[in-house]
Amino acid sequence: MIRRTVGVEMLTPTHRIAGQIQTGAQGLFSFLNLPTESGIDVEEATLCPLYIPWEEAEKVGGLWLVKSEIAVVAAANRGDVGLVGTPRGGYTKPFPYHIRVLVGGFEVRCLVEWPGKLDFSGLVLEGNRPFVAAYDARVRALLFPQVVMDPPAVLFNGKMVMGITLMHRKETQPLGPPPTE
Repeated sequence: MIRRTVGVEMLTPTHRIAGQIQTGAQGLFSFLNLPTESGIDVEEATLCPLYIPWEEAEKVGGLWLVKSEIAVVAAANRGDVGLVGTPRGGYTKPFPYHIRVLVGGFEVRCLVEWPGKLDFSGLVLEGNRPFVAAYDARVRALLFPQVVMDPPAVLFNGKMVMGITLMHRKETQPLGPPPTE
């Protein structure tokens, strides 16, 4: 089996974790959605509780994580995510939707691609793939404002989603405090 190393940054409800994951040739999407494995090995891991600044993170070497406890996985580029299959049969061109996702104590503003009208049940609840791919993301922890990420691609845990809303164009601007005049 062909293996490739992918650098990721992950958020759990309590910690921020960075490291390397050995995925298959098909990328993070296929690897994280494997139904036969419930854990992952993170090599060269850096671990930090959300309430501590990232600059004080601890290098722990190796770390084992339970997939179901990971809220968001951020990738360095779209290619690391790999191929994302369309959950419906037939040929349908995917449409981009700007959405806000509330997942495990985080707010993710991102772009998802979905064939036809965006369907909440189809995107999050149906099927056996817990992780959903999204792009051009802005992630922030709701209780810890210093935890902010701007990755080009993310996978968020659909089993931890509390809600999703469509965003208007003006809402797709970066999160943060309002501009001062």
